[in-house]
Amino acid sequence: MRYRPPTPVQRCLLRGVAGTAILAVGFPLASPAAFAAPNDTFAVTATIPVTGTAEGIAISPDGTRAFATHGEESAGQLSVIDTTSRTVLRTIAVGNFPVGVAVSPDGRIVYVGNNGDDTLSVIDTATNTVTATVSVGDGPLGVAVTPNGSKVLIASQFDGHLTIIDTATNTVTHTLAVGGTAMFLAITPDGRTAYITGIDGHSIAVVDIATATLTGRLPTPSAPVTIDITDNGRTLYVAESTDRSSQVTIIDTATGSVTATIPVAEGATGIDVAPDGHTVYIAHSTPTNAVTVLDTATRAISATVPITANGQLVAVTPNSADAYVTSQFDTISVISNTSAPTGPPGTPGSGSLGTIFGS
Repeated sequence: MRYRPPTPVQRCLLRGVAGTAILAVGFPLASPAAFAAPNDTFAVTATIPVTGTAEGIAISPDGTRAFATHGEESAGQLSVIDTTSRTVLRTIAVGNFPVGVAVSPDGRIVYVGNNGDDTLSVIDTATNTVTATVSVGDGPLGVAVTPNGSKVLIASQFDGHLTIIDTATNTVTHTLAVGGTAMFLAITPDGRTAYITGIDGHSIAVVDIATATLTGRLPTPSAPVTIDITDNGRTLYVAESTDRSSQVTIIDTATGSVTATIPVAEGATGIDVAPDGHTVYIAHSTPTNAVTVLDTATRAISATVPITANGQLVAVTPNSADAYVTSQFDTISVISNTSAPTGPPGTPGSGSLGTIFGS
C-alpha cells in the first residue's frame, strides 16, 4: 500500500521489511499441502475505475454503498459507490494521500485518514460534504470506529501513535504512543480493546480504549500489516508480509496465542473476514496481484482470484456476497462468490466488524 516517507514525500508500495524472518520457532504452521479443493467458486464480477491510486475501502452498514479512498499527492478523494449498479455516484475532495476509511455504525458519517497531511476528514453521507478536519498523528493509516459510534481511532505510522477522537465533538481526547510503526487496527465487538499492527516489531499492540493505555503486546511470527477480528471477538486474522513471503496468522484473543500460520502468496496487504464468518479475503500486491480466499473452518485456501496489479485493502459486503478490493492501478475489483444465491447487499451475517467500522 502507499505510504508517505517522512522526507521527501513520495509514493511507495509497502510490501514488507527486508530481511525479516517469516516464521518463528513455536508458532504452529499450516502446510500448503493441506489446502483443500474449493466448494465455492469466486470470480471478478466488476471492475470500477477511479481517478488516481486507490487505497482504502469500507462498506456502509446497510450494504448499499462502498467508500473508496484514492487520488494523487495534492488531490485526495473519496468515491461513493453504489453496490447495486457498481458505479461511482459521487467523488468528494479530502486531504492528501488518503488511505484508511471507516463508516459510523449508523452509516451517517465516513472518516478518512489522510496520510499525506496528518489529518482526519469527517464526511456527512447525507450531504456528501466534509464537515470537519481533525489533526492527528504523523502519517495516519488505519481508521476504525467503536461499535457504539462514540470514538474513532487512528493509527499513525511515522510517530507510532494511536489517536482517539470523540465523535460527538470531533476533538482529540487521547494520543497514545504504541511504539514502532503503527499500521492498521481492529476493535473488539464490545468496544473495549483495540489491536494495532506494526511491521517493525513482530507484535500487535493491545490498547484499553476507555483508559487509553497500552496493556500488552501479542507476539507474531512475522511482520503484521493488516488485521481483522471476528464478531464474537475471539479470533484475530492478521496479514503478515516481508519482502519475500506472506502469511495469515490466526490469534486466539482469550489467550493471546497464535493458533495457526497459513502461508499465502507474496505481497499480502489487506485482509477482511466476511460477515458470515466462513471466509477470509486477503488482497495481494505485486508480484501476486490477486485475492486469496481462505476457508475459516478448514483453514484451507478456497480460491486465488487475479485482479488489477497492486491490490491494497479489502472490504466485504454485509451479506458476504462480494469483496471490494482496491488497486493502485486506479481500480476497484469486485470479487463475488458465484456458486450460491445471496440476499440483498445489506443482509447481515455474523463474522467481522472490520468491514463496516474500519480497516
